[in-house]
Amino acid sequence: MANKKENLNEIELKRVVMVKAIVTESFKQNLIKELERAIGNIDSQLTQMDERSRSYLDNLKKKGLMQKAAAFKHQWDDEKGRQTAAKSDLLLKIEEAKKLQLNTEFVQGPLEGPVNVAVGDNLYKKVGGAEIIVKDGIIQEIREAA
Repeated sequence: MANKKENLNEIELKRVVMVKAIVTESFKQNLIKELERAIGNIDSQLTQMDERSRSYLDNLKKKGLMQKAAAFKHQWDDEKGRQTAAKSDLLLKIEEAKKLQLNTEFVQGPLEGPVNVAVGDNLYKKVGGAEIIVKDGIIQEIREAA
């Protein structure tokens, strides 16, 4: 049986679409609330991890597994340091969010979106980046990246 290749005239690909928000007072408040919620999650995770870790460490010490206890304590301290650094980063982001100027654009992040490409299209323009500009969640503009 011969292996027959099918020629396609069009195919759907994925591309990155950057979402940018126009800063409004409502956007700033929501961003700050979201960051504060993330800090609250870190705090509760740290509390839970601390309680479990203390219990686990006490158990290891009671069993005389001092080397394992020391290794676990080191691992826990590293994780606690990472969580504390993440919390500090979020606190800085809250301060930055409070200083955002109204009606400026704030990069929220990338999304993936489909794009159809066909024979004769400029591939680089088609799969190149695009931007969606939103104001209080409502799309205001869709831009092709230059």
